[in-house]
Amino acid sequence: MKTLDFRDLKIWKRQLPDVKFAVLPSSNNRPNPLAVEDRLYASVFAPGAICSLERDKGKLIWRRSLHKYSGAAVSLHQQSLLTHTPTTVFALKPESGETRWSFCPYGDKGEVIYSSPTGFKDYVYVGDRPGYLHCLDANDGKTVWKKLTNRAENSNVNSTPVIVNNLVLVTTNASTIVAYESASGKLAWKRELDGPSTYGPVLHGELVLAVSDSLYAFNPRTGGLRRRLSWKGRKVQQADSTGKGITVMFWPETPKTKLPPDKREAEKIAAKEEPSVTLAFVAKSGKRHLQNVAAFCPSFRYERNTGFIYLSHLHGVDVIHATTGAIAYHLTTDEGNGNGLGLVDVKDRIMYVLNGDGIVWALRHP
Repeated sequence: MKTLDFRDLKIWKRQLPDVKFAVLPSSNNRPNPLAVEDRLYASVFAPGAICSLERDKGKLIWRRSLHKYSGAAVSLHQQSLLTHTPTTVFALKPESGETRWSFCPYGDKGEVIYSSPTGFKDYVYVGDRPGYLHCLDANDGKTVWKKLTNRAENSNVNSTPVIVNNLVLVTTNASTIVAYESASGKLAWKRELDGPSTYGPVLHGELVLAVSDSLYAFNPRTGGLRRRLSWKGRKVQQADSTGKGITVMFWPETPKTKLPPDKREAEKIAAKEEPSVTLAFVAKSGKRHLQNVAAFCPSFRYERNTGFIYLSHLHGVDVIHATTGAIAYHLTTDEGNGNGLGLVDVKDRIMYVLNGDGIVWALRHP
């Protein structure tokens, strides 16, 4: 493992304007910022905003304020940047940030949309906390259909829809994964999970992965269960497909050290605990191995173009071999990471990283 500071790799860095907290923990594997051709698009959590920058020099092109908190990332579909606030889905013009259309199903109060919108052909799909999956016209944002996924008390659809074989799939807090025909909204299949699900689903070759307490692999056409992966005493938090296998991250374990009732003494002891996260690497053969990585507030994504896993955390980014789990590079920074780092994007051997204070870094890939 080689340790490098962000400053050793810096091509440019840019402070985004008017930022309180830039990074929202992601519920999918979309990067923030997003690199597309000669542009970067960054989603700022608070105060809500989307920023467009020149990819080569980091110059700010436009900043679009949103009336509430912004989501963890944006996605590009056809000629629209898709983003959302807790009440509204927006389709923005990539060249200017102007609104192409917006969708606000329950009015502008409260928090009803935690799901990230997904575009497919002429449609945009998004879930909501009352338990509905909405299909919108990608041209004007009007509702094509909406379906109530469940009637459970904890009915939220906070996951990110995925589309495969003309089916749209979501997981729910009601411990289910549901598939609908993408154009008609007709129910294709529904399966039970062993716990609530907010992350993913994730495409893995011809399968779809559902992240719950366990990790499930389904045939997306039929809903047939191909595989269920469980780890005793551990619950799955995130997962991503690496082509050659699957990488899983678990929820942190409860500290084993018994803390005293005195708050100050408890904080002193807790501060000495080494924060770490456990990753599981699952090969196609089914062979698994676990690895602990020192990290606080972690999230990760696999980048197909480089073949590496990028683990973002409070103090930097770990670049990890997807097959072995070995850390190739430990990239450190102590600048502006008060609420973590966003998921990394990589384009043309340049890494783009957004930190909690709203600084965007362009780094030479080691």
